[in-house]
Amino acid sequence: MGEGMSAPQSRIHGHAVRAGGISRARVRASARDEAGFSLIELLVVMVILGVIVGGLTTSFVSGSNAEADLSQRFRAQQEARLALNQIREDIHCSSAAQAQTIGTYPGVRLAVGNCYASTPTVSWCVVAVTTAPPRYQLYRSTATSNICTASDATRVPVADYLTSSNVFTTATIPYQGLETVGIDFPVSVSPTATKDVYELKDSIVAANSTRCATSSGCSVPSVP
Repeated sequence: MGEGMSAPQSRIHGHAVRAGGISRARVRASARDEAGFSLIELLVVMVILGVIVGGLTTSFVSGSNAEADLSQRFRAQQEARLALNQIREDIHCSSAAQAQTIGTYPGVRLAVGNCYASTPTVSWCVVAVTTAPPRYQLYRSTATSNICTASDATRVPVADYLTSSNVFTTATIPYQGLETVGIDFPVSVSPTATKDVYELKDSIVAANSTRCATSSGCSVPSVP
């Protein structure tokens, strides 16, 4: 009876050993399947990822720079248009205009006493900011001394990024004609000042000026 009972226990025990052996084999196989990446694989992945991220970064920076350049260009062009509109009002109002050097700045002086009794003269000055590339700012001033200088409390910046200081001209007045002021505002935010130049040109009549009565033409009046 004792022997009969011991045999099943042996078989059961033997089955448990075989089951345990199968379980350990499966664990070892699973461990082999879950092995990590090799160093070479990691390096390859990092290189590929670096190339992709570098390309995305370059595209993002390029797009951001293009957007900033476009915004700056639009602002400079808009300022030039507003400056032309503003100086047109001053010239239409003036009875005399003279392109001249104001202090050390090239510009134009306008006699506007007919419109502004308290401000008989308005000055427009072109002030240099940099020389390479050439960049100028345009100021409007109602001062009678230190015109357009840093100590001029009346000067107002009107436009920026002009590429030339020769923006105002006053020519001989034709017979029976009124005086005119030539305007030429070339604008560029390019570092070379020669790329993507936006230019505004006009010839504006001084509506309150006196008609020339000399057949050979009249000289430009002096505006002190």
